Amino acid sequence: MKICITLEPPHKSYGGGAFFVENLYDYFTARDIDVVYHLEPGLDMIFIIDPRRDQHNKYGIGDVLKYKQAYPQVKLLYAVNECDIKRDVSINLEPLIVHTILNCDYIVFISNWLRDYYFSKYNNVKNVFEHKHSVINNACDPKYFYKRRYTRKPGDKIKIVTHHWSNNYFKGFEIYNELDKNLPRLKNIEFTYIGNYNRQYLPKNIKYITPRSHMPLADEIRKHDVYLTASLYEPGGIHQLEGMSCGLPVLYRQNGGGIAETVKGAGEEFSNFFDMLKKLDLIVNNYDDYTSKIDYEFLSSKRFGKQYYDLLRRLLE
Repeated sequence: MKICITLEPPHKSYGGGAFFVENLYDYFTARDIDVVYHLEPGLDMIFIIDPRRDQHNKYGIGDVLKYKQAYPQVKLLYAVNECDIKRDVSINLEPLIVHTILNCDYIVFISNWLRDYYFSKYNNVKNVFEHKHSVINNACDPKYFYKRRYTRKPGDKIKIVTHHWSNNYFKGFEIYNELDKNLPRLKNIEFTYIGNYNRQYLPKNIKYITPRSHMPLADEIRKHDVYLTASLYEPGGIHQLEGMSCGLPVLYRQNGGGIAETVKGAGEEFSNFFDMLKKLDLIVNNYDDYTSKIDYEFLSSKRFGKQYYDLLRRLLE
């Protein structure tokens, strides 16, 4: 079996799409799947990660459809992982996503939330794909993201962490900025931000760390007690999964998109900054109850890889 994945991940800190592909590549190539990043003769399937062409997505949907014209036997699979609502300023991406969906043989949504979003907004997508789609939640690599070896002690400062590659304001900067402003009076809290910070605000009180990936990122997350994600309308999210895999319960935002369905009781939802502080106290005062609910098997890329592997085998039988 030979497949082309349209995103070739860079070997540096990058967004969640790179980790998504790396995890699939490791799982597939350890079995009977030949994975390439080029449109070459003899492909059984093209796995579309992003329908746009850029420096890492070598082939846009136009290139893929030209290949299918030349080799009509190839199957097209699209992992739908984006929408316009997740951005403070729309880039009008959804028409291209819908066009890509409607030209594929099968689609995967990375969350139930994203599936429901497209099915409710686009009747043509629901009518065609209601019975030929899957939902496969994201996961992360347990080689890097594994449970920390110590637990917090009563009276210790509460160490909160988050990380984002994107500096889009909808990633939660309203909450992160408010936390930064209030940290001087919140004597028992420390907050670390890893990644690219939104340019509209210069943080003064948080600990800021430039983007990290793989083990350096995981090592930094493991130094903390609670993972915070204030991201809005997240199609699926990988960042909160990495936090949980490192053993941290999660504070997540109301209207956070697909994040809620992945937490599985190992955290609390909040509606605004002050509600976040209340839910933080709830987690800290019942810390072991939340950490005991972290589902490491669900979070592992082995679960995720097997789901995609079984799907590919079924589609190519």
